[in-house]
Amino acid sequence: MISALSARFNILCLSALFTLIISCNAMTETLELSTLEWPPFTGSQLIDAGITSQIVEQALSYEGHKLNVTVLPWNRAIRMVKIGNIVGYFPEYMMTSNDFLFSNSLGMSPIGLLERKAKPIVWSEESDLNQYVLGVVNGFVNTVKIDKMILDGSQKYETANNERQNILKLAAGRIDTIVIDVNVYQYLKSDPQVAKITPLVQMNKKVLKQKSLHIAFGNNPQGEKWLAIINRGLSKFDVQATMDASIQKTIQP
Repeated sequence: MISALSARFNILCLSALFTLIISCNAMTETLELSTLEWPPFTGSQLIDAGITSQIVEQALSYEGHKLNVTVLPWNRAIRMVKIGNIVGYFPEYMMTSNDFLFSNSLGMSPIGLLERKAKPIVWSEESDLNQYVLGVVNGFVNTVKIDKMILDGSQKYETANNERQNILKLAAGRIDTIVIDVNVYQYLKSDPQVAKITPLVQMNKKVLKQKSLHIAFGNNPQGEKWLAIINRGLSKFDVQATMDASIQKTIQP
């Protein structure tokens, strides 16, 4: 009798455990986001798709969810969200938009000006940059003032497909300065092509802007759902400290 009761008890326990596992798996969802090649923050060849991806993944883990990242050309990464194929893209700077909902900060991005050592940039106001030919990446947001000057025609500029191309154009003297995240430049200094020309360029001593990075979700019910989830997760750890520690490990001095 005792043996029969014990066997029945074990069966009930296993059944309850199996039900619990199924229930937990049913509650676990995967957030699908698009991003770009922007090392060390994001990229297909980086560990866990980059520093910012790791932060998003950590935030989701606190809420019992997972992350799947699709790396695309930047304009396509944004377009995939606009047409509803993907729920959100990252990392994006905060901006006024009716199309997107922005998460809490994933960390700060120090934006500066890379210049040629032989011809350093002299400026105090962003409008002073109008005397120079500015290099920007196609589809990237810069600063509100710079983007406005580009739009109204007061700022001379050239576009590049990516940061590496912009740096090489600068070193060749085709442009006078480029807008770039300081950490992105430090990372790209290890690229073989960029390494050859680093003696010719330097970061301008004055920081252009400290900008926070965010996930941009589509402005729809799915976007609202994941916005609430990711913000709860981000509130459970020190995001900036996590980013700073990861950058220190990733970027060699």
